[in-house]
Amino acid sequence: MLKWREIGAEERKDWFETRLRRDFPADEVKPFELLEKLCAQGVYHCYMFFEQPETPVGYAYLMTAGRYTLLDYLAVEPSMRGGGYGSQILPILVGMLPEGNTLMIEAENPACAVNLEDRNVRLARVRFYKKAGMRMTEVLEKAFGVEFRILTGGAELPDREVADGLSAVYAAMLPETVFRQQFLVWIP
Repeated sequence: MLKWREIGAEERKDWFETRLRRDFPADEVKPFELLEKLCAQGVYHCYMFFEQPETPVGYAYLMTAGRYTLLDYLAVEPSMRGGGYGSQILPILVGMLPEGNTLMIEAENPACAVNLEDRNVRLARVRFYKKAGMRMTEVLEKAFGVEFRILTGGAELPDREVADGLSAVYAAMLPETVFRQQFLVWIP
């Protein structure tokens, strides 16, 4: 059974440098200073998941605005991938949400893949989230040039509210000019 704890302020810089930068493409990693500012505001939380004390199997970073929580980052330690840990972490995250909150997940849109290999990776991510109990919405998002399909967990919402909630999260996370230039959400 996985346990979890919040990653403390004194640990976050090391996690950022050694894990976040390792596990995500550079253009997907938000500036450390922004993450710290959001943590200080109490709207951004970083969690470590483990079986044995202090031996991490994975981590998740979440951003919350009101009743909406964005799964900003989720990764499993490279040596432990394929062991079902990610599928265990997602229900824990949903269970951590306050009553009535919705977890929103961005999955790169398979329809926008650049080649067959990229499409297969994107489809596998969507299957992973769905297998873990997340629901596919019709909501589409474009952030910093990347198009996403949105999945949800926790409290079920109509797609319009999911789109509005996602906008609220990004509006709270980004400076207004960046939000207006780099973020778009719609329902086809």
